[in-house]
Amino acid sequence: MTGAILVGLSALGYGFNPIFGKFAYQAGANAITIMAIRYCMAALVLWGMLALQKHRDPVPLSRRLQLLAMGGLGMGVISLLYFTALQHIGASLATGLFYTYPAFVALAGAFRGEAIGKAGIAGLCLTAAGTWMMLGGNLGGFTWGGALLILAASGLHAAYFIVGSAWTRGLRPVTVSTYVSTGAAAVSLLAAVLTRQSVPGAGAFLAGAGLALFTTVFAVSLFFAGLPKVGPTRAAIISNLEPVFTAFLAVGLLSERLSWLQLIGIGLVVVGAVAAQLRDRLAEAPVAKEA
Repeated sequence: MTGAILVGLSALGYGFNPIFGKFAYQAGANAITIMAIRYCMAALVLWGMLALQKHRDPVPLSRRLQLLAMGGLGMGVISLLYFTALQHIGASLATGLFYTYPAFVALAGAFRGEAIGKAGIAGLCLTAAGTWMMLGGNLGGFTWGGALLILAASGLHAAYFIVGSAWTRGLRPVTVSTYVSTGAAAVSLLAAVLTRQSVPGAGAFLAGAGLALFTTVFAVSLFFAGLPKVGPTRAAIISNLEPVFTAFLAVGLLSERLSWLQLIGIGLVVVGAVAAQLRDRLAEAPVAKEA
């Protein structure tokens, strides 16, 4: 249960992503500049936290490269795909397609010999149905190019869960988060330089600081603390709480309103996340030891 709580709290942190993102866009930032600000700030904070640790993890070069790749090819590329897709597809439909990633994780788990169980299947179905209901029927702006980009981001996010479960074992969350955020920062900065982005105003940096602290330092560290305890499939199902938290944060901070259909969808997501933790519990397949 501790692992589920940690992943749930990480979903709360990630739920701030659209909130601070909206403030950043209002301040003149775009997807690439806000990514660069977010991950660079987060990496600096995390390296500072790592320097204050009395006992540091011995991290071989091969593990460091794996973690940097998780950040660069995982978090960084996923964000680029997602925000690029938003230029070609409606935001609500993008959200619905992106949150198919728990199904990809469960399918990959089945191939790995993972026994999902009835509770896991029920949780997966309930969270998927609830997420689509939360969209409120606003599914406009479809293009095949945008849909393919979102599905690519979703599939890569599923791989991020699965690979992360194997590559982060035995390491402290702050160590993992530091290297992963550094990899994402490197990709974001490279994208900003190659596309010749201009520096946004101070408001964008304030919003970026919120993204760095809430959706990166806080959320990523808690996610990697909980992932080894629950495994990739249950972590993916629980992470569907993220749009639930975003919806309530939008009500409280942006004065948005929720329809009855969206409230029912929220209830289904919550019930599904809880159902995934009940007996029969998901029996995660053993992860192969590294060579």
